[in-house]
Amino acid sequence: MKLLTFKETVARDVRGVFLNLDEFADRHTVKYDGKVYEDIPVSLQDVEQTERQQRKDDHLPGIFKAKSVLYCAQKDLGGRLPEQGTWLEINDGRHPRFFHKYQVGSSGVEMGMVRIELGRFAQ
Repeated sequence: MKLLTFKETVARDVRGVFLNLDEFADRHTVKYDGKVYEDIPVSLQDVEQTERQQRKDDHLPGIFKAKSVLYCAQKDLGGRLPEQGTWLEINDGRHPRFFHKYQVGSSGVEMGMVRIELGRFAQ
């Protein structure tokens, strides 16, 4: 029996633990840069919702800035890493044909796992 290296163990755990559909992840469709990545396992976590600064001529009360973090396997995004300032869309788990649009705040990858900080406006 061959022992796995640390990196091999982490790569296995990306799917088996962190993106386990019975534990932390759900299937979502992600649209980024003109490509559609259908039904990939992602963990989408809402981390903050703050009232946005309202300007004097702003007539949109009740709009908040929501921040979320998306985790997924880099290979599920075709090996790509979304860049800061770009936009991506993620479908709603309860309504699969409805997509939320997010702006990428930052992104990084470690051992095949992508972490993307996202921002969007919400009511």
